[in-house]
Amino acid sequence: MNRSSRNTHVYYLPVGLTNFQQDLIEILISLHAKYFIREISAVDEHDNDNGVEETTMYPKLSSKKMTYVFDHNIRAVANHPCLLVDHYMPRQFLRMEPNEKLINSSDKFQKFQQLLYHIIHRDRVKYPGILKIALISHSVRELDLLEGLILGETVRIKRLSGTSLYDEKHVYFEENQNRGQDMNDSKDGTPSVESSSNSYTGYPRDDYDYSAKRKLRKQKPVAEDWLFLTTTTHLINDSSLLKDYDCDYIISFDPLLDPSLPALTPLNMKASKRIPIIKILVVDSPDHYILANTSTDDSVEYELLKNSIDYFLRSRHLSESNNETKAPIDYKQLVRLLLSDQPITSALPDIDLSGTDEGAEPYQPRLSSLTYGNSQLSIDETDFDMKSYQSELMKKTVDRLMEIQKETKENTRVLVGKRGRETERQNLLDELKHEIGVKFKTLEDRKKTQNDTEKKLERFQTEADKLDRRLKTLQEMQRELKAIVNLSQEDAQKKVDEYKEETVRLKGEVDHWEKSNNEKSDQNDNLRLEYQQKSSRAVEVAQQLTASKTAVEQSQKDLKGPAAELELKSLLAKKRALADQEKLTKNKNKFLKSYINKMSSHYGFKLSANGDWNPHSNSGTPSNSRSSTLASRHKSTRSNTPTYT
Repeated sequence: MNRSSRNTHVYYLPVGLTNFQQDLIEILISLHAKYFIREISAVDEHDNDNGVEETTMYPKLSSKKMTYVFDHNIRAVANHPCLLVDHYMPRQFLRMEPNEKLINSSDKFQKFQQLLYHIIHRDRVKYPGILKIALISHSVRELDLLEGLILGETVRIKRLSGTSLYDEKHVYFEENQNRGQDMNDSKDGTPSVESSSNSYTGYPRDDYDYSAKRKLRKQKPVAEDWLFLTTTTHLINDSSLLKDYDCDYIISFDPLLDPSLPALTPLNMKASKRIPIIKILVVDSPDHYILANTSTDDSVEYELLKNSIDYFLRSRHLSESNNETKAPIDYKQLVRLLLSDQPITSALPDIDLSGTDEGAEPYQPRLSSLTYGNSQLSIDETDFDMKSYQSELMKKTVDRLMEIQKETKENTRVLVGKRGRETERQNLLDELKHEIGVKFKTLEDRKKTQNDTEKKLERFQTEADKLDRRLKTLQEMQRELKAIVNLSQEDAQKKVDEYKEETVRLKGEVDHWEKSNNEKSDQNDNLRLEYQQKSSRAVEVAQQLTASKTAVEQSQKDLKGPAAELELKSLLAKKRALADQEKLTKNKNKFLKSYINKMSSHYGFKLSANGDWNPHSNSGTPSNSRSSTLASRHKSTRSNTPTYT
């Protein structure tokens, strides 16, 4: 079976079964295995009758009846476990039931919730329109569960089958109810504010707007999508159910929904196309087998039903492992393709039948293993009537549910213990982090103090070195002064002379260095001026170079642009035209030369040096009488027709 059916607008969204659904399937197998084996083997029920008369008030169920019940219950479990046992579920409970429990019990509901989430939370800028979706289920009870799931979402719900759990007073035609009314008139017949006075009284109107347009302006636009909830049974029995509605997409929990139902025809006609239908299908379920082996022969319908159940039982364990290895569906990509009116087959995996598991026992029930429970199932050999069957089914279902709840409770207890230990570990880590932080802060403060101390020490050391150098200088000066004081008069005079000579020498050096410094300063000024001039020149050259580059780039753009190309094409065309004209002129010139030569040879004309005609021949005497006659022609009168003599 391909990703979609032969109808290109019908797509199948593959889902699996949760652990609880699988356990319920195993419970059903334990109750129905005896009857189903009897049906598959075509064993007469009278052969198994021990001759004991029935003493119960309810008749025993036949194997064929039990097969139908088996098929019905498998379909119910595949949709949602709450649909298995006939019971009364308070509507208040559905309104209060947490969505998490309602979703996690069924893989169909989980996948539908993901699909609906991506539709509601789509990109409203790219897809701003309001979507209208028909949601089709098997029964009203299933529709109640779906409505309980949808309640609280940002969508408007219109229940078409059964009674709504919570009537939110959504009116589908509220958007169109005022279109036929004249917006310039108020509901009470008062003229609009656009006229300057009241036509009834003649008095000027006040500034208040009484018209319906004002009320429509006050209303906030509603951008919530629509969901129309109905059942397959209702659509089959009422072909006009959807005639007053239009729809963009159809989501069906019933994979056997007939796309050609008369009730769906008005939707396709209003949309002017075949509306996409997304069917949620449990892989390798009886419905999957029937879709892959559809038969139009009613006589083999029961055989097809038995074969579908038999295939489901033989492939249930194999399909579980296959579902675990399949890649998850990208619902965001799926919804994007759907909203873009593109086929969504690329976003959906293949849903071919998985085949049968030859190594497993198909009719032997096998519950999933529990850590804190070890319940086993076996084939029940009891002959059931409807009441005892329902009681036993209820008992085994409740027992399994209690075991699962015990497992959940124990796991929760273990989880709470682990969470407590993890909390203590995290608290210890937080304390260690706090202690590490405090110590790190203390270390950083100490490092800062150490750095400050080292800087102070370095500064003091520098000051001490300066003071030492100054002290040495003062000590040398002191020694020199003491030496001068202890000198005699002559030695002192000599010392003074030496100092004078040293002073003169140093003054000469100072003058020399001042002169050298002045020269270098002048040279530096000249170099600075030269640098400024060259810099200015470089700036001018750079500007010219930039302008030249810009002009070259513009020229290149012009050459590469369409104008240059058009001009080049025009010049080439003109060149070809001139070449053709030159060729034509050459041909004409050649013809004229040939004509002149021929005329010259025929009449004896010759060209003179200045290019004029010479009427005389080379002999000097007219040897040709005709030539002489033509050469002597002249116009004798001024009539319109010249006369030659």
